[in-house]
Amino acid sequence: MEPMNNTSMMVCFAGTSGFPFGLAQVERQKLISKGLIKAGAAVLIINRYGQQPEGQRQELLHAPEFEGVPFVYASGNPYRPNSFLGRNLAKLKGMLNEFFIIRKQKKQAPQTVLLVSTLSFYNIVYYKLVASLLRIPLVIDNVEFFSAMKIPKSRLVKWDNYLYDTYVAALADKVVAISHFLADMAARKIDRKKILQIPSIVEFEKFKSTAKATEPFFLYCGHAGYFEVISFILSSYEKINDESYALYLVSNGADWEMKRLKGRINQSPKSSSIKLFSRLPMQELIDLYMTSQALLIPLRPTEQDMARFPHKIGEYCAAKKVILSTSIGEVAHFFKDGETALLSENYDEEAFAAKMKEVIEEPERATQIGLRGHELGLQHFDHKALGVKLKSFLGE
Repeated sequence: MEPMNNTSMMVCFAGTSGFPFGLAQVERQKLISKGLIKAGAAVLIINRYGQQPEGQRQELLHAPEFEGVPFVYASGNPYRPNSFLGRNLAKLKGMLNEFFIIRKQKKQAPQTVLLVSTLSFYNIVYYKLVASLLRIPLVIDNVEFFSAMKIPKSRLVKWDNYLYDTYVAALADKVVAISHFLADMAARKIDRKKILQIPSIVEFEKFKSTAKATEPFFLYCGHAGYFEVISFILSSYEKINDESYALYLVSNGADWEMKRLKGRINQSPKSSSIKLFSRLPMQELIDLYMTSQALLIPLRPTEQDMARFPHKIGEYCAAKKVILSTSIGEVAHFFKDGETALLSENYDEEAFAAKMKEVIEEPERATQIGLRGHELGLQHFDHKALGVKLKSFLGE
């Protein structure tokens, strides 16, 4: 990158290894970066090493920027080597080069901030060392309560998750938290004034569509690993004594996860009204959002769901369709039942089915609620407004 004026703010966004590709976490990194750039900051996404399979060459990976956001692979290679030795050498090279890349940016712009998004505590320790050596602020973007995630883990990963959840805020100069739950946890270790909540973040102007629906349908979009949630939605849908609305599911996952999901759909008494989509291009997904009658995303009464803020909630707002959820966690903080969303009081199949029936019986009311949800989303989730807010927080 070219040297900048000394009054400019440079944000080195590190901790990611998949930009510009990836799921919700990488999309959040991209949109935070775009928001900061629109607010007048300079940003450089630093990928430690590549994650794309070797041999699947994509020219986009070699570009100096993606959607206006500059990025660099510190290992010098956007691809994931096939060999065990090659992969680990790439990680080591990337880790060493990260330091020199950040140091270069600090020389060009004294007001440099190291913003980190990572799932691993050992990475936080590394970035703390880098920030201390270069005398720049370390800001951590915290998006999950990892200890509460009920997925198979090794003892080493469980220990790393515990250390992350317990001590990450203590190592940071500032914390960006995705939820009130995580902000409250961080406040046990750091001054509340050094914590900023950035919830779901979305580029609202991208949500445009000329597609037409062939039938009225409910839509859920989420990873197949959330099988409990998808099963909850299917069971709720099965309780509706009405055949006029279909249920569309957009889900990706490992082969065994998709096989399990397809098996559950096939067992449903309403299987002929359920359609499963996978690996959709973004515009096709937006088309489904914007031609649906309602968008489903129930949250469970668990620490994991209270701590998170699904990226899809922001996208659902951008689509101007009514959101159906539960009055739990961040949803309860931002939305009100009957005004900006339809929320069942509890994580209960009958209660959720009742909200689905409201959409079927009162479609015009559902449309108006969706429009009010869109206005709320513009206030709280739009990347441009949040970029201004974050730039001010980082510069304090």
